[in-house]
Amino acid sequence: MNFKNHRFQIVANNRCPLYDAGDEFNVMGRSISLMGKAACLTLMSDVTSALNTFPEASLPNSSQERELMFNCSGDRTGCPGVIRLHRLTETSPGAAGQKIPPPLPDNIQELNNFSIFKTLKDHEVAEIISFFKPQAFKPGQIILRKGDRGEKLFIILSGSVEIIGDYGTPIAVLGKGEIFGEMSLLTGNPVSTKVRVLEDTNAMVISASHFRMILNRYSPLQMYFARLLVQRLAKSNIERSKQVSSGMAGSLTEITPTELLQALNLSQKTGALTLNFPKGDARISLRDGDIIHAEFREQTGEKAFFEIMKQKRGKFQFKPILTPQEITASKIGEFMYLMMEAMNQIDDAANTEE
Repeated sequence: MNFKNHRFQIVANNRCPLYDAGDEFNVMGRSISLMGKAACLTLMSDVTSALNTFPEASLPNSSQERELMFNCSGDRTGCPGVIRLHRLTETSPGAAGQKIPPPLPDNIQELNNFSIFKTLKDHEVAEIISFFKPQAFKPGQIILRKGDRGEKLFIILSGSVEIIGDYGTPIAVLGKGEIFGEMSLLTGNPVSTKVRVLEDTNAMVISASHFRMILNRYSPLQMYFARLLVQRLAKSNIERSKQVSSGMAGSLTEITPTELLQALNLSQKTGALTLNFPKGDARISLRDGDIIHAEFREQTGEKAFFEIMKQKRGKFQFKPILTPQEITASKIGEFMYLMMEAMNQIDDAANTEE
């Protein structure tokens, strides 16, 4: 099935209960994506009708396509609102000095061959890729550098890139269907390797905020990235994980709270992680890798966990011992959700400081 992507912007709003002027959204096939907002069936029907009324072949030039504007009215459904929509396009072809990005794939079957999408349905893939933007890279271009803040995830559509470690040592070559940039998004740590383009390469790129949104929404993606995280742990990290999970103590200058908990979760450990911060002591209890208790200062549960994850300095110690109450306690949340929400709050705090 062929899914063409269309972008719209709401330019006027009269009592619409769901959306605001300035909101942008994507339509692909029968899927509508409004950056996390609910999808309105009336809007979907009106957009589809407008696209059928003005098919691609009837538009003599891109200028007329950009001027496609219409109203969404809820008269038939009893909705009191009316919104005016404007169809958007990417940078106009031929604009002086502007680079035209390659289009995103409009054939979902092609993307189904990518490992990241194999467990998803066509309409789910269509919605997910509506959050991506296309980007082209030239040979020799550096996409990521060690120490960069992780802000994007990349999926290679064509071409190849090289992953380069310390001292310029090549680690791996990634090609079509493979991804990079996910490690810093999942762990919250800076980028640990350099990524250099080997040949003309086209990629799909998604921002950190949208990545975490779709990760929370689709459980198959959570499983995919959990497995990928295990596969991509460097040998030194694996050894460090074994030491930590066996009862090691250390400093958070050597390993972050995120890495500690991922090590304990991946090895399905049971015990208590005590942390000593300048602001006070904290405790996180785990059973079979799941977080069942968190306390920091006067807070407990999720609130305490998120505050713990924001701390950057201190010492830690893990012991494979739980209290009788903790042995039978319920987990405070799904591990991946807790980690993603913690990363969101850390990002929000960093943006506020900036």
